[in-house]
Amino acid sequence: MANLPTCFTRAEALADGWSARRLDAAVLGGRLERIVPGLYADADAWSTMPPWDRHRAIARTASRTTPDAIISHASAAALLGLPMPPHPPQLATLTLLDDSRTSREDSWRRFHRGATPPSHVWIRKGTPFLDPARTVVDCLRDMRPGDALAVVDAALRRGLVTSAGLAAMREHQRRWPGIAVADLLLALADGRRESWLESVSAYVFASWEAPPGVPQVVVRDEHGRFVARVDVGWEGLGVVGEADGRGKYLLDAPPDVGQEEAAARKVVAQGVRESRLRDLGLEVLRWETADVLGRQEEFRERWESALGRARPDVVTARFECSCCARPPTDCASATRTDRFRGS
Repeated sequence: MANLPTCFTRAEALADGWSARRLDAAVLGGRLERIVPGLYADADAWSTMPPWDRHRAIARTASRTTPDAIISHASAAALLGLPMPPHPPQLATLTLLDDSRTSREDSWRRFHRGATPPSHVWIRKGTPFLDPARTVVDCLRDMRPGDALAVVDAALRRGLVTSAGLAAMREHQRRWPGIAVADLLLALADGRRESWLESVSAYVFASWEAPPGVPQVVVRDEHGRFVARVDVGWEGLGVVGEADGRGKYLLDAPPDVGQEEAAARKVVAQGVRESRLRDLGLEVLRWETADVLGRQEEFRERWESALGRARPDVVTARFECSCCARPPTDCASATRTDRFRGS
């Protein structure tokens, strides 16, 4: 299989000199994994690939074998390295270059239609896909809202897109399905968020009509001394929030320290940090992935309880934006989409 990529079609194998009988024998013998009828992968390599790496491999295969379509939507976002939900979609997503043509999805490809000028196409390492601005707005229209917000937040943070570029792409797609949802998400987008969980959480809070919090706020005491940087702050409410994915506790762990010990050390440090925040009069709310995905009712009750306990009138903390050290409402960052807010 040296001449074949990790994931390949039956037609590619036959063109490489394989026979149909040899393919079937390799599947029965465990050398090949039949992903779906007509699509194969090296069994050993496939078994160790993370789910989204598998999805990217399938998308590249779809691009190679579907010359009139180009990788788009969630598949293009995955190729760009933008944050994705834990589980990828079953189908690779492509956009047909001929807008007048229709094509039915099959067991591993989903096709979209939409006017695609050459300027919307990127080619990286031989793989063509839609450029970041087009990909982001496509995702805003097509993906689950929280996941889509994570895509646009990360694209802004990494400088892959600008507010002006997104506005131009939104105008290009102004009559396309789902554009109203895209507008709502663009009004929420903020490149200061640093993780998928932070972005999904922001969408959940917005769905409750909670006041918007400011991402990645630096908290200082009354003397201006640094206390903490929190994932989100509601200065007027006297509340700060921490979105705690397990990976957060393993970042920067010393190489000679096991994962469990590293996590335990982080938990202890977080407890000390939280005490310092409470000493400044702040109410601290913590949550994890399961809260925003499966326990939203309970999570909302905890949020409302935190608001009830908070006493903003006694808070002595000072908040500032982590990216520019200005007051949180006066952020100078280019990773925001203020032009979409208040509309």
